[in-house]
Amino acid sequence: MFNTFPFRTAKKILFGTGTIEQVGTELRAAGATNAVIVTDKTIAAAGWAEKVQSALGSAGVLSVVWDGAESEPSVEVGERAIDFTRAGGFDGVVGMGGGSAMDIAKGAAVSLTNEGHIMRWIKEGFKRPLAPLALCPTTAGTGSEVSDTAVFATPELKVGLVSSMLYPDVAIVDPGLTVSMPGPVTANTGIDALCHAIEGFHSVQANPLTDAIALESMRLVNKYLRRAYCKGSDMEAREGMALASLLAGIVMGNADTTIGHACGYAYVYPATKLHLPHGFAIAITFPHVMEYNALAQFEKHAMIADVLGEDVEGIPLREAAYLAPVAFKTLLQDLGLPTSLQEVGVDKGMIPMIANNVLKSPNHCRRNPREVTEKGMIELFTHAYEGVLACEM
Repeated sequence: MFNTFPFRTAKKILFGTGTIEQVGTELRAAGATNAVIVTDKTIAAAGWAEKVQSALGSAGVLSVVWDGAESEPSVEVGERAIDFTRAGGFDGVVGMGGGSAMDIAKGAAVSLTNEGHIMRWIKEGFKRPLAPLALCPTTAGTGSEVSDTAVFATPELKVGLVSSMLYPDVAIVDPGLTVSMPGPVTANTGIDALCHAIEGFHSVQANPLTDAIALESMRLVNKYLRRAYCKGSDMEAREGMALASLLAGIVMGNADTTIGHACGYAYVYPATKLHLPHGFAIAITFPHVMEYNALAQFEKHAMIADVLGEDVEGIPLREAAYLAPVAFKTLLQDLGLPTSLQEVGVDKGMIPMIANNVLKSPNHCRRNPREVTEKGMIELFTHAYEGVLACEM
């Protein structure tokens, strides 16, 4: 017998190389005539914003570029985008870039139809649907184009604006936009996509649809991430990773994430003074999150191990389950990513504080399949500091 469950995503998804050319037609169909393109300076300098402006213009949509997006955006950066958007007389928004630019674009689209500001919307919500919004990722990892969340940083912690109204009118996933990503960015964002898929698979909010989609996303990452990392011009690999990221984003938008993200947030800015890329930070502790949760989900973790390439046929279920974190750690090593917290500047004396920070993310903890305790987190971060899984000892 199956429980009832909702399933939501973007109103429309366009996937495939060259689909960015349709952004003007799609935004015009959603009702926009004058759009702000929210992006960052790197994307603008690469010429992609200009390409979007051309596509918008061909459909009769005026546009102006705002390129002030920053990685891991603060509330203040989001408010600057909102001020620009409200002052410009726009009636539509295009978000183009990584998750940060797309999250800022979501806030800008909210601002055109609602009074208030980001922190007020986080605390009280907002009532009116967004202005026409198109989201166009240039990385293969965040899945923000199909999520119901926009994340911003305050001086104390990261906060999320969450609403089913944050889904865009159209998500345009053009793998051609990701070809110029250098290897380290490919690795960081690709690992982020894998974490989204695995955490959604772990989540107590998972359902049969998200489980099936999550497993396919994991399979694609295992097949294509190493290839995309080794040769950025490998279009099959870029397409595979773009699809993996999209699928993982759909999973995240429904089942959400668990303590994998809470652990990644716990030891970086603004929780500490350590600044690390989002996917990079989550990845280092993630094998230990998987090992922690395996005890609660032997069957699911055995499935993860299988889809990540481990030979689980004929071995006991418990043994198969604990191959999942080993497979993830092997992927980190193949991508040249660190596997211990001491490698990235974490001091061992910080562990009790970091462990306690995880408990400050109650929603992540609530969705986790295993109860989250301070003792358990101290043990997890102790292993993560050394970079040694308990099953390897």
